[in-house]
Amino acid sequence: MYINFNPIKLYSNKIYTQKKVYNNKYPNLAPLKQDTVSFGAGNKLHSSDMSNSPSMRDCYLVAQNAEPSRYYLQKVLDKYLKPFIRSDENSTKSKKPVCEYYTRTKSANSIREKVVSKYSKINSEETEKFCNQTIEELLNYFPLTKGITKEFATIAAQRAFTGYSSKIPPYENVAFSFNEILNILKSYNLLNFQVLNDNEQNNAFSKIIEHIEKSSFDDDIAENSEGNYINPQTITGIKHYANDIVGARIILGESGPEDTVVILKALKRAVDDGCIKITSIENNELDPDMLADGKSVEDYAYVTHKKLQHFSNETDSKLIDHKSKSGYLAIHINLEFPDPILSARNSEFKGYSGEIQIIGRDVERLKDIEDLCYKIKDNKNAIHDAYSPFRDYFLKYYTGKTKEEFDKYTYALYLAQRELKSNPNEEIPFPSVKDLGFEGKVPEELDFNILKGLKEFCYKDYINQTQANDEREADIFRTKYSKNQDKIAVLKEKIDNKFS
Repeated sequence: MYINFNPIKLYSNKIYTQKKVYNNKYPNLAPLKQDTVSFGAGNKLHSSDMSNSPSMRDCYLVAQNAEPSRYYLQKVLDKYLKPFIRSDENSTKSKKPVCEYYTRTKSANSIREKVVSKYSKINSEETEKFCNQTIEELLNYFPLTKGITKEFATIAAQRAFTGYSSKIPPYENVAFSFNEILNILKSYNLLNFQVLNDNEQNNAFSKIIEHIEKSSFDDDIAENSEGNYINPQTITGIKHYANDIVGARIILGESGPEDTVVILKALKRAVDDGCIKITSIENNELDPDMLADGKSVEDYAYVTHKKLQHFSNETDSKLIDHKSKSGYLAIHINLEFPDPILSARNSEFKGYSGEIQIIGRDVERLKDIEDLCYKIKDNKNAIHDAYSPFRDYFLKYYTGKTKEEFDKYTYALYLAQRELKSNPNEEIPFPSVKDLGFEGKVPEELDFNILKGLKEFCYKDYINQTQANDEREADIFRTKYSKNQDKIAVLKEKIDNKFS
């Protein structure tokens, strides 16, 4: 016998539904089939996990109520960046560092995609870590059954978390989660538990649970787990997971370090004036091993790491360095809006965070296409049904050894885009597979010039699918939430007065 622990602590405060009992066979360990959920005409999403996705109505409401924050961010950038924007983009002699900047609010569809993707990924990563740790701990006491590998047992352990209507935060429910894994391992005889008697088993299980519980306070686990399991089907949860509902892009001129410094100083003044609060800075850096001989990370950086760290210190924010896996280069600045206009108590317009991206124009052109490839590579990400032709086409050729070579090609292309001298009025083709030395390694069908055309075709279909539904929903909101529109108008007037 083993101890039946069950101290469940969940965001939903509801009891899990009982999972079905498997037959006396090994569980099917193939990847779960991709899930498709429809939220009305023109609103289908594909993902490996669509459980707990927020309602379309709530996503529309969140998008609508983000408008004051977007408008506020636009006014901030107008005040602090306009002196540095190129007034004549035809002038190649312009010394102004900014080609353009713009703000946007994520659409309801994009918000739901982000919530589903981020929530699913957080849970998947934490569950995988928990299962790996549990198997390692168990193997200190119990050997694997003959013919069973550690990898197989770990995959089986992860299946203990499927079949529930809600996500299980494993490190917040250690005993319960451990017991669920134990059920799977014993049911299919994956470990030899008979090497210990019942009392010895219980003692071993108790020690393992105690050790895992202590490890849940480790910095890497505790920090990553904090706030991860806010209910994504609530307004608060939607804002939490889609933390870039309000966003801005600053497109650099020549993308040199001196240009970026000018922008950082302007944003620092906005912080000093209390207009925005910067919470963190995410710096996407290149992998030195991916660079040609004689090239360094600094050759491609938008600004030196020293100056970015100085900016972080001055704004009392956290600098997070990411080693770019794809070659994508940008600086992402995460922020909040502390102004009383937007943070009034019990206001439906508070609680929005935002993101400012600083990026070169030619990198931006590639990112908008590569981002879709990235989402498809990891099926935990959700994509709209309109992009199914792109997904099917991409996965037809992105197989086997091609995967590694395509990722190298993508990296090389980002480097090539970064080295271009930006010309805002001319959109030139990307260097081809052949141009970058990947002929015979990467199929021509995966050339980013071809992918660009296919994405543009799918985007037109996306607009056609969603437009009628969006207009219908907009009509509903204009009627049902007419008071919100009036409140938004009042807030915009207050914002205008602040920045006049």
